[in-house]
Amino acid sequence: MTIVETDGVLQIHDASFNLTYPVGFHEVLDALRDGRPVAAKTEIRDRKVYVMDPTFERKVAVGWLEKNADRELTPIDGLRRFELLWNVEAFSATFPGIEAAYLDLEERGYPRDLRFLMLHPIEMFDGKKPHRDPGAMPLLAGRDLGSPLAALRSTVKQMSRELASERERGAHKDAEISRLEGQRDAAQSSWAAVSTEAQRRGEQIVQLRAALDDEASRFAAERQKLSQALTEAEAQTITSRAEVAVLRAELAQARAEWNAQRARWECAGALLQATAGLWVEQSSRAVQTARSALAAAESERQQVTAERDRIRADLAVRLHAWESSPWRKIRALFARVLSKSAKTAPTRGN
Repeated sequence: MTIVETDGVLQIHDASFNLTYPVGFHEVLDALRDGRPVAAKTEIRDRKVYVMDPTFERKVAVGWLEKNADRELTPIDGLRRFELLWNVEAFSATFPGIEAAYLDLEERGYPRDLRFLMLHPIEMFDGKKPHRDPGAMPLLAGRDLGSPLAALRSTVKQMSRELASERERGAHKDAEISRLEGQRDAAQSSWAAVSTEAQRRGEQIVQLRAALDDEASRFAAERQKLSQALTEAEAQTITSRAEVAVLRAELAQARAEWNAQRARWECAGALLQATAGLWVEQSSRAVQTARSALAAAESERQQVTAERDRIRADLAVRLHAWESSPWRKIRALFARVLSKSAKTAPTRGN
């Protein structure tokens, strides 16, 4: 914004939006402090060209430009250009941080109106140097820019949030109290059951202690008996050690005798092995002789069998030749005649 003095009155001109306020600078600030934004006169004849990169521009802003711009100019190097009336509405539609600015105004108790930002100046330039401290800015030094209405609204809003948070915490506390009461009732029920169980366990402990005392007495008696048995066992161990020493001596003597006897047996075994080897050799020779005789007998048997088969074949041939000869037929006829004559001849008694 630019502040100029005209006829002794400080006038405000917004070069960005082409706005001119009909009242003076301090009157505008007083009205804003009271929560009454002053309507500015808008220049509607001036047009500006908005250049945007489709790659980075928000879709909402692109849609608003396509809908509300007067016309779209020819793109240059991939950048789209729109001719439009540049005002607060166009700025709000295309500026990505507008929502954050509105939220900051609401947090401070102001409406969603950018004119209230004049009560929170960031920097002022007096023509020579910039000033960033509101207390040292020209025209604003010593002036109260705080809005009682905005402060009240901010306080009310904060208190509303705190009240809602407190209500939420109260609801959580009520739920926690209900849960704790339920746990208390359950604990009381459990305590009654635990008391009964503790009483039963106490009775069991008394019984176990009595049983433990009895077991301790029995253990003492058993330990005494075991001590006596241990003494007797130690005496028996001493006796056994003496007997073991005697047995070891006898075992050494028996082992020496056994070694001598084993040496004698080994000599006898060697002799027996030699004798057995000789006998086995003689037996092997006898077996070979018997096998040779058996082979000769078998060969002779086969020759006798062949001779018998030859004789049988010769007899069969001769028998067949005899049966086929005419002499046999004559002899058979003569035998039949003789048998008939014998039957017809009279006996001596007749």
